[in-house]
Order: sequence, then structure tokens, then C-alpha cells
Amino acid sequence: MVERGVSSERILGGPLGVVLAPLGALYAGVAAIRVSAYQRHLFKSVRPPLPTLSIGNISAGGTGKTPLLFSILAWMKEHQLSAGVLSRGYGGDEGRLLEARFPEVSLIENPDRVSGLSEMLSASKPDILLLDDGFQHLRLQRDLDVVLIDATRPFGRCFPAGLFRESATALRRADLVVVSRASLVSEQTLDEIWHELKRVRGGLADLPRIEGDVQLLEVRCINTDEQLPLASLVGAEAMLACGIGNPQSFNHLCERAGVKVVATRYLRDHSSWNEQHIAAGAGHPLVLVTEKDAVKLQGRALDNMFVVRVDWEFQQGKEAWWQALDEFVLPVRAARIEPLWQAHLENMD
Repeated sequence: MVERGVSSERILGGPLGVVLAPLGALYAGVAAIRVSAYQRHLFKSVRPPLPTLSIGNISAGGTGKTPLLFSILAWMKEHQLSAGVLSRGYGGDEGRLLEARFPEVSLIENPDRVSGLSEMLSASKPDILLLDDGFQHLRLQRDLDVVLIDATRPFGRCFPAGLFRESATALRRADLVVVSRASLVSEQTLDEIWHELKRVRGGLADLPRIEGDVQLLEVRCINTDEQLPLASLVGAEAMLACGIGNPQSFNHLCERAGVKVVATRYLRDHSSWNEQHIAAGAGHPLVLVTEKDAVKLQGRALDNMFVVRVDWEFQQGKEAWWQALDEFVLPVRAARIEPLWQAHLENMD
């Protein structure tokens, strides 16, 4: 279990953190001024012509955002709602993974989200718009702002003194906060996170306590799609290799499944795999990689490389989460019902 104290003042350790702390405070201040300018309508923002949900974070990736996004898309599909996703398109791995899992979803990757919205609407008319990593992208207005907090590193200083894009006070803008990787910390730590969240949101309505984590779904060979029984992972020696925002979370996931981690190869988030990276796994009986990495290894993977597939699972607040989504999509359902109701009234006449 990972344990760290909870404080909105966490910074990088050592002399470097001390030196960079003033720059981090300056970065946070500039970010706050930018938000205020949008709130005062000094900067122009655009209202999409369809219900819009943003899912993002205040840190630099690695919060479990993609599994939660996929959970939302699965729910939309189950409820016969079409979805469009606007993404900046970091490195292409998330987009390729999304297209593989949800080929019916309209995906536009464009750093200019307003331009991306126009591109999407010219090609399709989804019921719902999802902004991937959209919390800081204020040029597009949204109806529901969802923010994830990593329980193992919930708060901290901004760049370059830390890993955060905004200070914890930015969470005052959130409509829902989801604490991810909740299984990696104690109940006391989770209580401290929610206490800190309530403090920084002082004066605002309390948010429902929503917590979750990814759960291992299956393990498959990248080359052959052969499924590895999960029971066979217990005691299995493996090398872990990934290029994600928080590689330790992948390590903990595999260890919880019983894997004996004998080596690791951690690349930078969204990094490409070169031949040297791939060859590093040749001396191991088993190499486990994430889904984001597997899409980059298609046609290049070694036979001992297996992809670990995960799903999102709520540990607390599941009812509040689905209720919020139900309320969010009400306009779409109402728009579908109204013509039927009008036709019914006309028939009665």
C-alpha cells in the first residue's frame, strides 16, 4: 500500500524544490488570472450545441482518466447515446486505444478544441460531447466538469516546482471530483483528501464522495491474442514496461495480481517505443505492458509481450456518479421524447 501525507503544499523534495517553489507559485498565479479572465468574459468562450462533459485533472496526467472516460463511453453505448470525444491528441496512443475499444465513437484530436468541435459537427451529430483532458481548456464551455485526483499524490505545487497545472483551489470549479487509485491508500488518507478538498472549496456545497480504481480485466499476448489465465500470474516473474504518467500505479496493479516484478522499463508518458526498448524484454519469460503501450507495439512486439487490460471500478459513490450522468443526459432524452409526445397529442385530437 502506498502512503503519503495529504497536503496542498506538497512540493518536489530536496534543494531543487526549494529553488523552484517561487516559480511554481508564479505559475499557479498566472493560471488563476487566466481562469478569472474567462469567468469575467474578458476571454471569449464557445457554447457547444450539445450537452458537454469535461473529464480532466489538475496534475500532469497519470490519474486514471482514460479508464474512467472509457467507463463513461460504455455507459453511453449501453443507453443508446452516441458520443463524440474531443482530445488534444497526446502522442496518439490514447486515440488509437479509444478507436479500438469504441469504433462507433466520433473522435477528433486537435489541440484547438474549438476548431476540433467544428470539424466534428461537420462530419457527425453525436448526442453527447466529451472533452478529454478538458479542465484547463476554457475556450469550450461545459455542462459537467469532472476532475480526477490521484489518491497517491492528490495535491501539490505547480510547474516547475511540482507536477500540477493548477493549485488545489482550482477544484472550486469542479462539479464532481473522483478520487482515483483509492485502493492504494488507507481510509485515513482518503478522509484527509476529502477534508482538504472541503477546505479549499470552503463555502461551496459539499460534493458526493466518489472513489475508485482500475481493476485487472484480462491479460493477452500482443502478437497472438492468446489469453493468459489470471491465476497463472500468481508468482510469475515478469518485467514491466510502460510509458504512462504514473508507472508506479501499473506496478501496484500487477503486484496485486500476484506478479513477481523482476525488472522495469519505464518510458516517459506517451513516449514512442524504439527497437532498443523492445529488445530489453528479450531476456525475460514474461513482459507486461499497458494498453496504451500495446497499440504502439502492434507488429513489433516480442512473443513474450502481453498487454494488461483494465476496467474502471467504483469503490464508493457509484450511485451518486450514475445519478449525475443520468441528470446530465436528461436534455437528450427529453428531446427524443418530445416529438413522440407531440405526435401522441395530435393523434388524440
